[in-house]
Amino acid sequence: MVVDVSGPQPDTRTLLKTGLAGTAVTALCCFTPLLVVIFGLLGITSWLGWIDWVLLPALGLFVGLTVYALLATRRRRAQNAVPVLRSTLTCPACGRTSTETMPTDACQYFYDCPGCGEVLRPLPGDCCVFCSYGDVPCPPKQATRAGDTGMCCH
Repeated sequence: MVVDVSGPQPDTRTLLKTGLAGTAVTALCCFTPLLVVIFGLLGITSWLGWIDWVLLPALGLFVGLTVYALLATRRRRAQNAVPVLRSTLTCPACGRTSTETMPTDACQYFYDCPGCGEVLRPLPGDCCVFCSYGDVPCPPKQATRAGDTGMCCH
């Protein structure tokens, strides 16, 4: 019997928000007399002896959740940093599609359509023909979208 443990991945933003909020609230309750005052107002001061048994593990849990969310975010960004190197160009003149391999270290400014011979040039605001006519933007733009500012087309 094979068990699929991959399942849906948790949303790291939600985990991070939960971890940070839980850490803040738990730390506030651990290191200030907030709970003592609240328990005194509610008349349940007999529970004060058990506070450390609950708050310290909760603090550890929320700090651990925060660290896990930060590491998962870093791992996900690293996985998304691998650029897609194939893009399908569509000629605006004749509609012919052609799948091409994109250069990784430069932008391609011209492309000759194999169908009609039209020379494709980047549209205003785009850095290359793959960004203008391709289904996948060029690798430098993919890296920029993934948060890597080291690569640039211009």
